[in-house]
Amino acid sequence: MMSPQLGGMEEILVPEKPSPWWHWGPAIGIVLLSILTVMGSALAAIFPYDSFMNHYPEPHQPGPYPENGSAEEQSEWNRSDEEYEGWNLTRNIFDSIEDSGIQEKQMWVSTLSVVASIPVIIMLLSRHRWSFHAATIWILFKSILESFLAMQIQYMMDDIFNMFPDHTELPPTWIYSLSGIFQVICCNLTLLAVTVVCSMRTADDEMVPPSGFHLPDNTETT
Repeated sequence: MMSPQLGGMEEILVPEKPSPWWHWGPAIGIVLLSILTVMGSALAAIFPYDSFMNHYPEPHQPGPYPENGSAEEQSEWNRSDEEYEGWNLTRNIFDSIEDSGIQEKQMWVSTLSVVASIPVIIMLLSRHRWSFHAATIWILFKSILESFLAMQIQYMMDDIFNMFPDHTELPPTWIYSLSGIFQVICCNLTLLAVTVVCSMRTADDEMVPPSGFHLPDNTETT
């Protein structure tokens, strides 16, 4: 029994040369992500948490409550007191954000993520055989850094929520870290899926017919 033949010739299978865009596409995606990371970190770094309230003059302290005042005076005192307390609460929140060091932590996370992405981008652009392995490691490293930052945000929110009056209805602070970690997982799982697909499409041992005309006719010749 002979192998299937096409027009008297045996079918020829040749290695498919994968498109370079299977490497270049993820590289461009990582470059764009790194640029967005740098921009977000820069905006967070330059936001003036320590001097933001200087643009809003401190309202006058209303003084003691007018027990024997008129209804209009008492209403005016309540309005002034609410304005004064709101201004102080806002100032304390900005001070807490500044003291938490969240800006510096975000800058460190962004810097480490971007610096670690540089060799990955170079390997992908040069179509190195280990480029997708490096991309996978970078995605895992990036996930750990971003999860750490999400936890730091929860700790900061704990301090901020402690400033509110006891009767204030507020969501639990763990929601912030949970939502942040969930976002990290979804984003990086998508990146990992793209990396796996691109890696599979550039496998060295993939053999395909050279064209659509070179297909077996499933006939046997004795």
